[in-house]
Amino acid sequence: MSLDKHGEDPTTLSGPAAQKTRAHRFLRRPVLTGAAALALAVAAFGAGQILSPSVSTAQQIKTEAPKAAAMLPGFADLVERVSPAVVSLEVVALADEDTQRPSADDLEGMPPQWRRFFEQMPNQRGNQARPREQRGGGSGFFITSTGHIVTNNHVVEKAKEINVTLKDGRELKATVIGRDERTDLAVLKVEGKSFPYVQFAPEARVRVGDWVVAIGNPFGLGGTATAGIVSALGRDIRNEGNIADFIQVDAPINPGNSGGPTFDMSGRVIGVNTAIFSRSGGNVGIGFAIPASLADRTTKQIIEQGKVTYGWLGVVIQDVSREMADSWGLGSDVKGAMIGSVTLGAPAAKAGLKRGDVVVAFNGTKIEGSSDLTRRVGQTRVGDVVRLDVAGAKGVRRTVQVTIAARPSEQQLSQADPVAGADATQPASPATNVLGLSVGPLSAQARTRLRLPANEAGVLILEVDPESRAAERGIRAGDAILTANDEEVRSAEELDTAIEAARAAGRSFIGLFVQSQNGGGGFVPLPLGAASKSQPKK
Repeated sequence: MSLDKHGEDPTTLSGPAAQKTRAHRFLRRPVLTGAAALALAVAAFGAGQILSPSVSTAQQIKTEAPKAAAMLPGFADLVERVSPAVVSLEVVALADEDTQRPSADDLEGMPPQWRRFFEQMPNQRGNQARPREQRGGGSGFFITSTGHIVTNNHVVEKAKEINVTLKDGRELKATVIGRDERTDLAVLKVEGKSFPYVQFAPEARVRVGDWVVAIGNPFGLGGTATAGIVSALGRDIRNEGNIADFIQVDAPINPGNSGGPTFDMSGRVIGVNTAIFSRSGGNVGIGFAIPASLADRTTKQIIEQGKVTYGWLGVVIQDVSREMADSWGLGSDVKGAMIGSVTLGAPAAKAGLKRGDVVVAFNGTKIEGSSDLTRRVGQTRVGDVVRLDVAGAKGVRRTVQVTIAARPSEQQLSQADPVAGADATQPASPATNVLGLSVGPLSAQARTRLRLPANEAGVLILEVDPESRAAERGIRAGDAILTANDEEVRSAEELDTAIEAARAAGRSFIGLFVQSQNGGGGFVPLPLGAASKSQPKK
């Protein structure tokens, strides 16, 4: 039986002398068989060993104890060394106007007397209520001796006051140096010098199964250390636009841990805790950290420039499903990022990329999906020329050289127009096709509602068979079809022609680009078989 570094087995209650006597008793016992041997094995497992009835007890202690010790590391020295660099944050912010007063949904089901009270509650617009303060907590850690602190953007994005508490009890005011929404990182600064700090380990080879320690301020408790392992790598948990490739850990992370560090067993920062998966709001063993390689690069830019500059291609993209690959004639094993629209004047438009192109490789490296391409482009330096391998709807492949530009602001992007197609002027057709769709021309009102340019090609969906695959996949009346198998459609007849062409090519699916009523758009594959269970309307 192995002992800890102080010469005592932590599983005993009476110190080293009792442990020695206990071990000696094990050595004097004969080898047992049957039920007695099983009982001994169970007892030994509870004491930190697994004994085999087929070998002597002395031999088992000699060969197995070192392995057990190696699997159960102590974290005390590590935590004592790095925890002075970890801080607790108290953030004071103004509540949003919309949160000052309950919504209609909130009032639903309330007793009448409560409803009257909340309905009469004054709001900001009535000038009868002052903005109320909200207080929240988070975590952070020093990365320089001169007072630079890393935390999450979502912890401080609305802060009007930030108070920092150090491990030694000092309380300091912090200011925001810069924030980055895409990586959810921010850098703060406190006045002073000679602060204890830690460093990112961008070169660390993190592996699934590695031990990790998270330190932070869960529920405002401050200075809390938890341990676990790396559960997975390369997690994509955010909406489009985020370029983080998250590390999943099972070290307990709770509200308030956001912005705190995740350490490896060498005391290096391998990630910044930023999110948890939970149905209750508490820890369930699934937490996510921004990898050190991305955090290091981002925070350095913030310190040097006050902001982060990203590479930009100027496209809206989505993953390529097997069905879409089939409809494009690319083969079921093809992965990549499918272009849904191209921003006018963007690098992609200048390079000749268009809706329906599938980017399958970036500088010779295969693209696994839309998030993969987003990360690679975002992490490319502005002005660099990259090589994209692109596949079209008819299986034709080409290589495109693109000069990466700086990503515009979110306001500029929201005002940008996609590259337009041809005008749609064909008359309506009431017929329901084999996909279960009835389509007609795009009116000016429909274009405005769908945020489409005046000369964008497409047809308006007038009716959807409720029993069709189109309905199952979320297509609704009022949406618009802009292309079918990468061909622009301007009428019901052109859509039918595209369907027949796909069937003649032996395709099982046809890929439609559908502009939805919520302003978004994307490719939807529909089967070309018995698409509708009802008879086509005449």
